[in-house]
Amino acid sequence: MRSLRWGVLVIMLTGLLPSVGLTKATDTSLSAYLNNQNYNNLVSDGDFLDIGSMSVADIQNFIAGKGGYLASAPSSQLGDGAAGRSAAQIIYDAARGLYDAAVGCSHGVCVNSSTGTISPKAILLTLQKEQSLVTRSDNSQSALDHAMGYGCPDSGGCDPKYLGFSNQVGWGAWQLRYNEMASADASKHSYVTPYYAGNVTTITDWDGARSVYFSDSATAALFRYTPHTYYGNYNFWQLGINWFGFGAGSGNPGSVNDTSSASGRMYASGTYLVKSFKTTDTTVTFNGQVVASPGSTTWQYQFTPDIGTHSYVFGYSTGENKTITIEKHKNGDINGDGKVDILDLSLLAQAWGQNVPDDDWRNLNPETDKVVNILDLSIFASGWGG
Repeated sequence: MRSLRWGVLVIMLTGLLPSVGLTKATDTSLSAYLNNQNYNNLVSDGDFLDIGSMSVADIQNFIAGKGGYLASAPSSQLGDGAAGRSAAQIIYDAARGLYDAAVGCSHGVCVNSSTGTISPKAILLTLQKEQSLVTRSDNSQSALDHAMGYGCPDSGGCDPKYLGFSNQVGWGAWQLRYNEMASADASKHSYVTPYYAGNVTTITDWDGARSVYFSDSATAALFRYTPHTYYGNYNFWQLGINWFGFGAGSGNPGSVNDTSSASGRMYASGTYLVKSFKTTDTTVTFNGQVVASPGSTTWQYQFTPDIGTHSYVFGYSTGENKTITIEKHKNGDINGDGKVDILDLSLLAQAWGQNVPDDDWRNLNPETDKVVNILDLSIFASGWGG
């Protein structure tokens, strides 16, 4: 009798809860992001531009819940334009195109209080991917001053006129909305080329080159702001899903032979990956060998480049080519003179403890972190005198 009751109960529960077993969380691992080509669709335009998605209280409660110092940072630390406002208020105002530098026109693209800039959620994600400010518990004035990474190019150095939290949030939000608006308007594409919706271009990182299809204007805007598939755009994508439930997608044009050229650089360790798009009826070759046959819309090839600067040409059966130029140094050869010596050590010492971009020559282990530390020194030492 007891077993019958249990059987009935199981059947009843199964009928009541069918959706529970079907619910599956999005895999936001780095491997899933790369293998599924989620970099083609970092966020939907709707989520990116949802200006009214959070109130000041919502923003404050969110950053307080993440345990970051930003939630309690006094206005005196938030830049000359803070004017007594909290970080949450500054983010809220910038999203609406108010105060700070979050207004203005360029090339006929105008961002103001009528248009707003970007979602407060997108601002929070940018603060996290640039300086970990949402979760960072220590009081770092430098992190606050460089909050959105605005005016700080990969080539190094930050323009002092953009420093300060309120300035950074305002300018960063304005730039991202400008990128999005220009990307969405065909008459403005020349001002943001190649970063506009529907276009394909090659993005290089420490481990290779990937052809990225900008499936919407928000994705194009983010890549123009941070032109790497790692780690900033990956962090924006995965945190957008994990923190705010943003949708995930891959996107694939399926009707283009990507002929965009690119240049990359790397050290002797590791191989170089080229990952791209093609039409279904096209064959791709490299050095006379078939890389991809008809039937697929994507292709990839991994190889070991030679030391020095060399160009590698991938041919399409249509007569088109894709060229990748790679500068490759010996492990530890920071200045590129072919030797690993005291000159390279001096450059490493000058950057010690600093955060540097993945493609900075002083970053000897970009696949691990962006800090010049003991891991870089260990790699450097192994190449000494070579």
